[in-house]
Amino acid sequence: MKIIIFGIIAIIILGSFNIQDSYAHNPNFDVNSAEGILEFCEFFYEEYQLLGVNSLIEQHPSFPNLRACIILYNHIAWNSTHPARDLVLVAEIEKYLGDSTYIKDRHIEYSDIIPDWIKREAQLWVNNENQDVGFAYGIRTLLEAGVIKLESNERKCFENEVCLRENDFIAYSYFDKYDNNISLKHTIKSIKDNDFTVNDSEITVNDSEITIEIEKTSQDGIKKEEIILNKKGVIKTSECCSHYEFVIPLPMKLGDKITENIKITAETTFTIDNKIRPSWLASDSTGQNVKIIDKQTGLVFSYEHHETDVLTVGDETKITDTNFFDTKYNMKAHQTIIPKWWKTTTSWLLDEKISESEYLRAMENLISRNILTV
Repeated sequence: MKIIIFGIIAIIILGSFNIQDSYAHNPNFDVNSAEGILEFCEFFYEEYQLLGVNSLIEQHPSFPNLRACIILYNHIAWNSTHPARDLVLVAEIEKYLGDSTYIKDRHIEYSDIIPDWIKREAQLWVNNENQDVGFAYGIRTLLEAGVIKLESNERKCFENEVCLRENDFIAYSYFDKYDNNISLKHTIKSIKDNDFTVNDSEITVNDSEITIEIEKTSQDGIKKEEIILNKKGVIKTSECCSHYEFVIPLPMKLGDKITENIKITAETTFTIDNKIRPSWLASDSTGQNVKIIDKQTGLVFSYEHHETDVLTVGDETKITDTNFFDTKYNMKAHQTIIPKWWKTTTSWLLDEKISESEYLRAMENLISRNILTV
């Protein structure tokens, strides 16, 4: 456990040094050794005593990882007046991190070469001597340094298909006739090639089978169900031709029907995450059932309705959160998920059965597809 803790200290503090912000009380020295880590934590100790860790972090947003210094603050030698106090703390750091050379190695330049210290931690992980979270910090360092290079995560949509990817989620909120707030979260659990049957027996085509989990949260608790649809958004049921209502297949143009009764009537915009998205306005002949649909992805932003096959009550269903428009990998937004079989691939790297370049490109692919997250 300690090797993970002190590994965290080295990576996150080294990643923070030399960052400037608007606050005057900032260290003006480099953190590239065990002594530097100790000096960094001493620099902020008085503020920590005065403010506490939460306020300290708020006062210094350029050093969000000051929290790691608490590990040293709680060490038995921290408040010691013994002349060897610093030597004890530095030795404690180096005991788990290695010498200063090992720490300096963590300053990674843009390269296709995986540093030796990450390989050492990878070996511990393959041997089950290190947990996933410990190995994940090495991956994060490679991401931050540009050794692992990710292209823009902007989605590519295909003609006449719903624009969905695994791990997509869409959260909506609406009020029922009793004014109770209800939330719906749709999560794309899997997309796989399969024979898709529309009427259980009549029409069978080779297509992708998309499994969506729908989580409904209300005053009655949380209920979950799954639906299965194909690339065109047709839901697999015993009744013919039910369509998924929350992502519409592309392309769309003025006058197109998106359901039997609702068609595109005008252009509009919708603001989400402080960004304005060009959108379509679709409605029925009465003007009582209205959808606002993202032009680029077909995602339904809002649905003002009176009665539908999916939602039989409520006045307006409106989007509250989604990851449809994430354009880059956000490490803060993910929990650590590393497939077990990736240990086999990592062992191939360590045994030189595959090249470092092949390993990095494979990892880029897994991260881009949200199969591996750190």
